Formats: sequence, structure tokens, C-alpha cells
Amino acid sequence: MSQSRQKGADAAQGAGGAAAGTPGRKRGPTVAAGTVAALRPAPALTVRDGISITEAAQLMAAKRADSVLVVDEDERLAGIFTAKDVAFRVVAEGLDARTTHVRDIATREPLCVTSDTPATDALNTMVGRGFRHLPVCNEEGDVVGLLDIIRCMYEALEKMERAHQSSKALYAAIEGVEKEWSVHSTQMMSFVSTLRERMSFPDMTTVIDGADPVIVGPKTPVMEIARQMRAARVTASLIVDDDTGSITGIFTSKDIVLRVIAAGLDPRTCSVVRVMTPHPDTVLPSTSLIDALKR
Repeated sequence: MSQSRQKGADAAQGAGGAAAGTPGRKRGPTVAAGTVAALRPAPALTVRDGISITEAAQLMAAKRADSVLVVDEDERLAGIFTAKDVAFRVVAEGLDARTTHVRDIATREPLCVTSDTPATDALNTMVGRGFRHLPVCNEEGDVVGLLDIIRCMYEALEKMERAHQSSKALYAAIEGVEKEWSVHSTQMMSFVSTLRERMSFPDMTTVIDGADPVIVGPKTPVMEIARQMRAARVTASLIVDDDTGSITGIFTSKDIVLRVIAAGLDPRTCSVVRVMTPHPDTVLPSTSLIDALKR
């Protein structure tokens, strides 16, 4: 080894100490399995409560976010503010987003979890209380991140899909057992039927609740749509052509923030055709949840 290369090796050994002799070892804190930290909370977008709704909406538009956490002077969690709040508490009420402040509509002192909270507790809280987002803080109240139930469910379904794909051989075995035992064992048939049902991957029929969607025409003002969505307790509406009755667009509470308020448009006079997503993708009831979430 040349003298310069030997010096480099000695320097690396001195800087790394004993760790330099254990290649492949991961550094950084260990994430405990089954905790909120293992769900990999996303970085949170934070604002002060004194800014206007328009300013907050512009920040959300720049970051393509549909929620922000409100922090106090000490950067401690003080509230949460979502696209749904803008739609229901600002636009549907006819308030001026330029003069209404975040403090006026944010949910104060929101429920939060810590990184070591059991993941099942956090997810059960979100599902049980209908939370799309759940702040993650440390023991001092400093914001660590934000859980999004949609991303959590997507990742869980992805794992289910991988398990489903790896079980094809088991399906074939089950079918063979079913044929062989069909006339000999009612109990075995019942067991096979139950097993097949539990292994089947969920599709859209498992989440369709039968409620009628909010349907509006292309010329409907944004404020009117916000009021209809609030009344129906939903955050999306379908835009249907007045003549043909076919779906021409979709419009959500996030669109209200990013395409209306952040852009400085007046919800009272802005027709939804200007800000909707035209020709939305659709799925069949038989489409799997994981495929729908991927889209």
C-alpha cells in the first residue's frame, strides 16, 4: 500500500473508531416495530395562527399539502388546519379568506401522539374519530411529523397485496383439497370456504356505503358546492353535464384551497368548470382497493 493510501486508511480508522471495522451496520436511532415511528410520519407543514387563510392556502398550494399544523411562538403544537376547514368553515360560510385568520378556524389543541405510541392505537384513533391527519409530537409538544391515514392504509394494503400474490400456490392447493374432499367432509368444505374468503383481496364494494354523492352542474359556484359538501359531510363532488348526464369532472376541498383561495378567485362567482379536474379516472366496483389507491 502506498504511503498516501495508508494515511487515508489510518485517518478513516481514527474517525470511525470501532464502527469502521463493522461494515454494513446502520447508524441512527432504531425504530421500534409496531410504533408510530414505524409508520414513518411525513414532515409537517407548520404556520403561525396570525396569518390569513389566503396566505396559508398559498403555502399549502406551494407544497401541494391539504393540511398544516399551527404552532405557537415556542414552535409547540397549537392547532391543525385542513382543506376541509377552508371548505366548510370559510367558503361555505361566505367568509373573506383575505381577512379571516388561521386562528379563527383552526382546531385548537388537537389530539396528538408520540413516536413511541403503539401504531394500532394511533390508527384506531384516526379511524374511530374520522381523522385524516394526526400530529406526532415529542414529550415537550414539539412537532415531529404528521400521520396521513390514506398513506398508512395504502402501505398496509400493499403488504397485503404482496402476501396475496405469494399465496397463489396455496390457492391451487386449496382448490385441490376442495375437489378431493367435496363429497367426504362438510367441515373441510366449510374451512376451505372460510379460508378462501379471508384470503380474498378487498375491492371497492367493501367501502361503498350507498350514500348519494354530491352532484352539481358545471356552472355551479364554488361556494354553493362547498355548502352542499358540508351538508353531505363529504369532501368531493361530481360535476355532471347538464345535457348528457355524464361525468365531466370532479372537485374536492383540496381544489378549493389550491385552485380557488390560493389563486385569489372569488368562491361566490367562480364556476366550478374553471377549477375542477376534467374527465376524472373511474374504477369498477370490482377494482381492488390497492389499485384504486395507486391511481
